[in-house]
Amino acid sequence: MTIGIFGARPAEKGLPHPEGARGFTLLELIVVCTLIGIMLSFSVPSLRMALFSDPLKSTARNLIGLTNGVRQLAIRQQQPYLLHIDESEKRIWFDQEVKSETKETQELKTPREKQLRLPETVSITGIWVAEDRRTQDQTELWISKQGYMERTRIGLEDDQGNRLVVQFYPFLDAATVDEDAQ
Repeated sequence: MTIGIFGARPAEKGLPHPEGARGFTLLELIVVCTLIGIMLSFSVPSLRMALFSDPLKSTARNLIGLTNGVRQLAIRQQQPYLLHIDESEKRIWFDQEVKSETKETQELKTPREKQLRLPETVSITGIWVAEDRRTQDQTELWISKQGYMERTRIGLEDDQGNRLVVQFYPFLDAATVDEDAQ
């Protein structure tokens, strides 16, 4: 019989720990920590994006995605498209280039997936196009059936004064985003 801090009990050679002092093995702890690490590696990036998303950078990414999507659509359909940018409504949308008599009916049928609405905190500060086609607050960018467009720079600004300039190139799918120093 042995006497210890857990009281008197008979000596048993099969149990490594006294009856009241059960715990986890090192292997079990390693497995649990590994599983927690794997779960956190998947959940933390999405949580970070949900909590710390920047509307200005998100708008720039969405603008690039919409423009590149329209360019690819023009290539696939072999049809020229117009990308409309309305600064007063903070809205960007596209449609096929059509004749003037059917243009009014086409504008009424613009579905939501064909447009991008800017957040309230983001505004368009300027649009610079090689051939400026502008009617008051609206600019039209022509995209050819080969996916080409004029060299275009679109300035974006948020309510905190941060500025980005998105630049599209005529023959490249890539667009550049620069922080405006003003």
